[in-house]
Amino acid sequence: MTKVELLKAFAKGWFGNSQQHSIHAQLLKQRGFNKLGDMIMAESDEEWEEAKKVNARLIELGETPVVAIEEYPVITDIKEMLEYDCKDSAEALPMMSKSLALFEDDYVSRAMIQQFIVDEQEHFNWVKQHLNLIKEIGYENYLIEMLG
Repeated sequence: MTKVELLKAFAKGWFGNSQQHSIHAQLLKQRGFNKLGDMIMAESDEEWEEAKKVNARLIELGETPVVAIEEYPVITDIKEMLEYDCKDSAEALPMMSKSLALFEDDYVSRAMIQQFIVDEQEHFNWVKQHLNLIKEIGYENYLIEMLG
């Protein structure tokens, strides 16, 4: 995969994941889980901004971004939603780290991707923390905590 193809794939993935998280946040808020919905919406906004940064970088490189979105499932069960996010991040982190090798001669793109890796690691840690909280206090108690 070329650098340009990879950047386009990143943008497509983040636009899709942003939309998934936005829908999940709306579903959560509609059910009264406002705390969790706000947290998920913040993640959606961050992913949207990351996709926009990638497209801006493609334009700086003289490339034309594509209008595309990766498909992601809409999950209504909160625990399954968190488990999916955890699995998705766990798979993305090594791939993103390996992709840095393609950008050894492009400091700007490399620094951007390094920041994306930091953000993804933070999201992964957050999701793991919430899954551990479910184990510690039980699913029903976790749901009560996310109300409001």
